[in-house]
Formats: sequence, C-alpha cells, structure tokens
Amino acid sequence: MGASAFFKSQNRAALALHEDYLRYVELDGDLSGLKMRRKVQTATGGTAIRKDSLSDVGALLPAFENLGGSLGGGFKAPVTLGVPSRDILIRVIEMPEMEMEDAKEALKWDFEKFFPYAYTDAAVDIARVDNPVNLDPGKMSVLVAACRLRTVESLMRVASSAGMDLAGIEPLNVAMFRAGLGPVSAYAEGYLSIFAEKEVTQLVLGYKDNGILYRTSLIDIPTLGEGERDYAPLVREIGNTLTFVKNQYRELVVDLLMLGGGYGKDSRLQEALEAATGLKTLKMNVWETWGIAEPDDGNSGWEAAIGLAVRDLL
Repeated sequence: MGASAFFKSQNRAALALHEDYLRYVELDGDLSGLKMRRKVQTATGGTAIRKDSLSDVGALLPAFENLGGSLGGGFKAPVTLGVPSRDILIRVIEMPEMEMEDAKEALKWDFEKFFPYAYTDAAVDIARVDNPVNLDPGKMSVLVAACRLRTVESLMRVASSAGMDLAGIEPLNVAMFRAGLGPVSAYAEGYLSIFAEKEVTQLVLGYKDNGILYRTSLIDIPTLGEGERDYAPLVREIGNTLTFVKNQYRELVVDLLMLGGGYGKDSRLQEALEAATGLKTLKMNVWETWGIAEPDDGNSGWEAAIGLAVRDLL
C-alpha cells in the first residue's frame, strides 16, 4: 500500500474515534430523506486516545470488539473511520492547474516542504478547493491531508482483527465541518466553525463550502462555582485565530461564528464571543441541518460521526 490509503466507498456506516467514546452511526436514505438506523457509543478505554491523538492503536481492539458485539453480529457494512484530528495534518497549497491524479503524483516532489515526513511514509488524500486568495493565472488551490502511513496501517490491522472493513479514513475535524455546514452552503463570505469541548476545540475557517484552515486547540475550559464555565481562555484563542485569518487572508471577510460541540450550546459562550469579536454567532444543530430525527437520549458529541456518514452524499 502506498500513499493512497485515504480511500472511499459508498456507505452510510461511520465510526468516530473520540477520547471518551467510540461513536458509531448507520444512516439510511439520501439527501431527500435520511433516517438514523443505528446510533451506538462505547467507552474508548482511556489509553487509546489522548489529547485528540492516537496514543495506543492496539488498545482500540477491545473497544472495537465491544462495539461489534453491541451491534448484534458485528460490522455488516464497510465503515468510514474518523481519526483524531491531530494525527492527520491538513494544508492548503498552491499548484499548477492539472487533474487531481496528476496533482497527487506531482505533490511527492515538494511534499516535505509542507509535511514533517517523506511522501513514501505518508497516506495522502487531495482535493481541489475554492480559496479567497488571488491566485496567478494557471494556478489552483488544493487541500492535502496526510497521515503517517504506519498509523493508517495499524488502524487497518486493528479494524480487520475486529471484523471491520474500512470504506475510508478521515480526520474528525473535516467530518465535523461537513456536518455543521450541511448539504448546501448558504455562506458567500468567510465563517469560523467552532466545535468546543472541555479539553479539545476544533476551529475551521470556512469559505463557501470549503474548509481552508484547520486548527486544534487544547485549551482546557475550567469549571467555576455551581457548574459555570470560564470561557475566557477559549474566547482569547478564537480571537487570536481571527487575527491570524485577517492577516493571512486579506481578501476574506469573516462575518459569522458557527458554534458546535458540547459547549457550543451554552448561551454564555455565545454571548462572550459576540461581545469580544462583534461578530454574529449561530448555534449548529447537525440533526436539523441534515433532516435527521433528533434522538431523545442525548445528542452531544455526534457531529463527527454524522459528518463521516454523509460524506459520500455530496
């Protein structure tokens, strides 16, 4: 297997690897109507994933086996697997106009300018994206996602041992962004998608229907008295990201903050961000966005799993 380990197949089964839980969904239908067929979560086990990064891939095996048992007969359909975001590096780079297969081949000559390992040691996926930066004639922007090949191979071995066929591998932050955006982008300008959790927050700069900048923040959100949370460190981090975006993408106007994740539902975070940035905020509801009936047993933390399950619908 070479650097083409990010492969795709039509399916609606998805598994998101989070530090606390594995979250698995199966969807039926298409964009005219989606139905949740299965929604299962099982504890990850505590050692497999730390700080949004795989720390012990082998420790996922019992969790995969427990999940397969919960499904009553194992994994019947190929699964799109969501990998912790810090294990997959994402860059948007400029290249001459060419077909994607040719671009992927050409990328290997300059790969180490953008990534800290060799092309031969990487699993790579590439896609063309819209970019607000004014490009020279004959140029295009491509999003490149790369993961160490040994990590992908280890995941494939563990999945196979648990009886799971993989239909694709994707970083969680890409899946979250897709889930929050929905099947049709309604945004002509820039926007920042924020998926806020206690110890890990994903920040994605969106332009039209593309994510063009991905950041993972490991800022802890402390709890104050009576369960109230101190969002000040996160608000500062988001402000710093907006400043970076303003300097890096001078042609882009960011006029919206989209809030998701477990803490994205908290109106106090929404109010703090609006006060600090002067920007409009919008709370995401991925169930509503994709027309899926919202479950009664809690709906927090499922953005990535849903984003993985719908990726072949677009």
